[in-house]
Amino acid sequence: MEDVRHLVGQRVQILRKRKQLSQEELASRIGIDTKSMSRLERGQHYPSLETLERIRFELDVDLKDFFDFDGKPSAEELRDFLMRTASKADYPNLVKMAEAVRAALLG
Repeated sequence: MEDVRHLVGQRVQILRKRKQLSQEELASRIGIDTKSMSRLERGQHYPSLETLERIRFELDVDLKDFFDFDGKPSAEELRDFLMRTASKADYPNLVKMAEAVRAALLG
């Protein structure tokens, strides 16, 4: 099994990116330096519970979300991905996306 430090770090990174925050922005909001945030996300050290709590608050997630290691995105993460992708897509790609969604739901 992969090292828990790496898994927690990956989850922090995924959740941070979902909120469209840079490492610098999140580090500043929780009161740590950017290098510490980078080391945390790379799994080079364990975050304290206090740090996880501050991250949890800033990212508006539950503490358990840092330990969701099954690799499957949540329904909320999938919705966020689809909305972000659709908002950036040009018309031809929106048509393709709509066709794929129709096929998935109706076919």
